[in-house]
Amino acid sequence: MKKKPTYWNNIAGYLSGEMNLVQTREFLDEVNKDQQLKNDFELMKRTWDQFNTNPGDKYRDTGKAWSKLNNRMEEDGLLEEHVPAVSIHKMQYFLRIAAVILVILAVGIPAVYYSADKGEQQEMVTYEAREGTLTVDLPDGSRVFLNQNAGLEVNNDFENARTVKLRGEGFFDVLADPERPFRVTSGKVTVTVLGTSFNIREAMDQSVEVFVESGKVRVDLADQDQCITLGPGQLGKANVMLETSTLDDDNYLSWKTKEFKFVDETVDNILQILERSYHVEVITENVNASGLRLTTSYSEQSFDAILSTICAALDMHYEKAGKVYILHAN
Repeated sequence: MKKKPTYWNNIAGYLSGEMNLVQTREFLDEVNKDQQLKNDFELMKRTWDQFNTNPGDKYRDTGKAWSKLNNRMEEDGLLEEHVPAVSIHKMQYFLRIAAVILVILAVGIPAVYYSADKGEQQEMVTYEAREGTLTVDLPDGSRVFLNQNAGLEVNNDFENARTVKLRGEGFFDVLADPERPFRVTSGKVTVTVLGTSFNIREAMDQSVEVFVESGKVRVDLADQDQCITLGPGQLGKANVMLETSTLDDDNYLSWKTKEFKFVDETVDNILQILERSYHVEVITENVNASGLRLTTSYSEQSFDAILSTICAALDMHYEKAGKVYILHAN
């Protein structure tokens, strides 16, 4: 999920003391409701307080900082297509603005994230996707998409060793850094990469699946002298042994992409995939969907919009109670 400019502006406004009393109350209420905002805010506040004891560190390596900031802002859609060149003087000026400094913290400049005091031990940062999916930007510029109920722990020495721990399911888009391999521990496996994108899914039976979208990863099985290397399109599964196969499921990453493709698929299977991707429940007690099949595709549509088209095609309607949908024949 992309973060809007107001997301960063609100944090900047609070830390710089530019909010009035009403705005401050509204912002703190939002922090208490939004776990991602709370995590980012607490991290930035700690770093901001440390910088206030050594202000010169806010403006180190401004050219490199601006380059990384500009790239991530473009990814998040915060910049127009045509942005005039920024002079060094203006660049340094912008980087002195609280809002931009805070965005840099979110982008993940290690020198900023960890502050100038290398001797001070930083506590481990934990992210939890309690409602729906959650996007986490790591200090090195890598990005993680957590599926609902997943958790991510970021190593307190991330600047020196890019190590994280995943519980549940997450998709990783890792920036290359040959000198610092990126490692993810999930259940019984450790996944090691240099720069790639891949998905890890930890199942209830304690098995772990690793799917590689791009690049290569190595998967090591804990307490076993076993490892496999996976390339694009390959799926590795760790249970008692490590197994490798080619993924033939077009909807494996649909929980993240919200892109769906169904070819002569049973309606039961379609609904199961949609339930998992949108974290809803569909009850079909009043209709017999087991023998029905559909060929269709969807792209970044809401669940209600998708279900409406399915119902229209099958002469059904639905009623909704929270996240529970009940199908009825017309």
